Amino acid sequence: MSRGERPTSRRDFLREGLRSLVRTGFGGIFEQLERVSELMESREPKPMPLQPVLSCETRSLHALISTGQLPLESLPPLLHELDIRGVSLSDRHLSSLQPRVLEPLRETLTRSGLVITGLMVSTPIDIHDEVNLSRRLDECIERLHVAAWLGAPLIRLHLGGSGNEREDDTVNLERAALFLQRLLPEARKRQVRITLENREGVARRAENLLTLVRSLDPRWVGICLDFGNWQPERLYDSCRMLAPYAMHVHAKSRAFDHRGEESHLEFGRLISYLRLADYRGALSIEYMGEDDPVEGIRKTRDLIRRYWRTY
Repeated sequence: MSRGERPTSRRDFLREGLRSLVRTGFGGIFEQLERVSELMESREPKPMPLQPVLSCETRSLHALISTGQLPLESLPPLLHELDIRGVSLSDRHLSSLQPRVLEPLRETLTRSGLVITGLMVSTPIDIHDEVNLSRRLDECIERLHVAAWLGAPLIRLHLGGSGNEREDDTVNLERAALFLQRLLPEARKRQVRITLENREGVARRAENLLTLVRSLDPRWVGICLDFGNWQPERLYDSCRMLAPYAMHVHAKSRAFDHRGEESHLEFGRLISYLRLADYRGALSIEYMGEDDPVEGIRKTRDLIRRYWRTY
């Protein structure tokens, strides 16, 4: 095989074998077998498509939402004024997880043309807390259901843990993998992806996240890549490693210099990793600064578009 040729996959090998049998006179049954194989593939559940839009986390507007100054139903006019087409909802900002209660919100967002890019599960999951893991699993399943009902293509989880940070990562990864394996069939059933955010706990190292994603199913389990959760000395290399597996991005910002650049993060460098990885999901603004949140969102929007005009 030359360097430019692709290796034959097992599926292609079997399919070519069937076609050879058909050509040599064994049609009939083998053609039927091939049609059955294709039908089975077509019936395999597929995740909802990701939306390559500029989005905004409701976490950016937490101060306004939590005090009642900005009801979620009032988001569309504000985001349209900011020229932002997507919104990522935190479950802490939903008044209820009951569909009948959420129906007015879904109708308002849909009618306004806003895309719901994700549902963030706000409470960390302590993988060491064996007493409460079953309850947390049920909560995640409930949020998968809500995401599917809202039309959100993914949920975000934070796999934390109060265990010893020096503990062998193998133990932490085994616990996390077992939890996700129990959750994965429910995600497939609802066509909603699971994303893991790079934070403390089991997700404190990029290698841990990559191990989890690769050992499960990268079509259904991926990364929620947050620009601002790790220290700069390891942030950039880690983001470069995780970018090919990113399904959602938190473009986190806190403050800006006189040029409009984020004071502590090289947005251009971080966005370049996404472009090189052919990222096709939402870039969701998560402004966490102390100034006016609307102005902070506006500055983050401008910074993103400075380096990636598509958004």
